[in-house]
Amino acid sequence: MKQAKGSSGELRTILCVEFDRRATPSEVSALKRALRESPNCIHSIEVTGGFDLIAEYAATGIGWYKTWLAELAEPFARVVNRYEVSFVFGRAPKRFIDEDAVWVPENGGFTRIDSKLIDKVVAEGDYVRIHSQDQSWMLHETMKSVFRRLPATDFIRVHRSTIVRFPFISRVVREDGHWVAHLLDGTKTPVARSHVLETLEVVRSRGRSFEDPDTQTRSAPIKVAQIEARSAMR
Repeated sequence: MKQAKGSSGELRTILCVEFDRRATPSEVSALKRALRESPNCIHSIEVTGGFDLIAEYAATGIGWYKTWLAELAEPFARVVNRYEVSFVFGRAPKRFIDEDAVWVPENGGFTRIDSKLIDKVVAEGDYVRIHSQDQSWMLHETMKSVFRRLPATDFIRVHRSTIVRFPFISRVVREDGHWVAHLLDGTKTPVARSHVLETLEVVRSRGRSFEDPDTQTRSAPIKVAQIEARSAMR
């Protein structure tokens, strides 16, 4: 077998694993940990689709590769439904990641949306919708991955399905026992209980208003922590 070597003389392999759905969570976690913590593991990612985990490994040669696969045989038989191993023969130059923008598919290509122009991001099934200046685009990514790429100083995740740019929040109101953020486009979105305190702090610090009809409270006269405590008791 011809060895696949990088510039450093290492043999690089890509392991793709699909876990057996009948395996226990503890068994899957233990195997994930073993694969990730291998001293030869360069990086790993969890994915959706045909596989659950993809990892890249570096070794000195084919001998390590054969030994490595032999050691994995027993745990793979118990926990893995299917796996594939590929050798790396070449790499494309690393693409620069634009941390100040999100790239969205449009007309067969991609359009750059500056993060300062993004108003909100809303989850729609396995996709997210990027809203900017009365336009929107669908993107096949998770809310978590998009949120990581947006400046933390400008955006807040008010709900597991909604990310909002701070200035796009008009006011936050308690309606029917739940906090709701009213946005500048006329829409409103629920604020998850776990994000209420952070949202109210941001709203007050930026000169916006919040209202709690149950306590006849508007904006700053009452501490946000007290509002959250009362909300939790209801």
